[in-house]
Amino acid sequence: MKVMTKTMKRLLLITILSLVAISCQQKKATTEKAAVTLTYSNLVDTATQDEVQKALTAAGISQQNVASFLESVALFNQTVGDKAGLVLKGFVTIDSLLPKYDEVAIQSIWTAKYPMFQGYNCRLTSFTLLRDLITFPTDKKFASKEEDEVLFIDRESLHNTPKKFFTSEEENNFFTLFTEVPTTNTKDINTHLQAMQQAWKERGIDFRYKNDPTKASLISAVFHSQITPEENTLFVGHVGVLVPFDGKLLFIEKLAFQEPYQAIKLENRTQLSDYLMNRYDVEWEQPNAIPFIMENDVLMDGYRPNPYKKEQRL
Repeated sequence: MKVMTKTMKRLLLITILSLVAISCQQKKATTEKAAVTLTYSNLVDTATQDEVQKALTAAGISQQNVASFLESVALFNQTVGDKAGLVLKGFVTIDSLLPKYDEVAIQSIWTAKYPMFQGYNCRLTSFTLLRDLITFPTDKKFASKEEDEVLFIDRESLHNTPKKFFTSEEENNFFTLFTEVPTTNTKDINTHLQAMQQAWKERGIDFRYKNDPTKASLISAVFHSQITPEENTLFVGHVGVLVPFDGKLLFIEKLAFQEPYQAIKLENRTQLSDYLMNRYDVEWEQPNAIPFIMENDVLMDGYRPNPYKKEQRL
């Protein structure tokens, strides 16, 4: 019976993660106001890569970590080629918050070349960039679970990657940061926020430049998973890196394992919140809380529920 419970738990969490991925893949039809636009790049051309590289290093990210990030970008873009619907040069502006990609073509091409390697996802990508800007305890190892239902594909990707980017210590730090957090059965965001903050504090996690607006920050979309009314957890379902950019903001993300990298130009954090919540705050009448967005270890300024949610239901 205990084995059955674990199996059911994993299946349910896989379903939740699949729903997150589906929202990433734009399978859910949405209706948006004409005024909504998104300016983004897929970092295909050298000029745009150089532009983004300068912004990342100016925000305190080491050249070595930026180089590792751009190497993974090149691996993806060169593998999927021009059949994925990527922006091939510079930034483009669209009248939507959801760029369209050919996910079927991407998955087919990627799997043919890397049958055992899922690719890099949002968590692996963000940690590649920010691993030096987040501090972890050096005197103890985090007891991560091999059977972790949320991070098991991340773990497989780390084992099967064609090039090892993380040391064993950095891998431990990765799981220290992203392993799920226990919480209570409530829809109150503040309660869940405090649970995340307390867990990270107990794990010895700190963000070196969290009070410096000129430095890079970790942007985490945190999801509440309710297996049963008595079993509630929080996990980072999506994450990216935010840096200053020409007096405004630039958000760097990898949408999912076999989905593109994006660099998005933003006016402010509310615009970032709307972009993320439009993707992930899409459930109705659910027993769990809606996602919330953290910048480093606090609730992000400008965070708000999905303002387009009512339109999406029509």
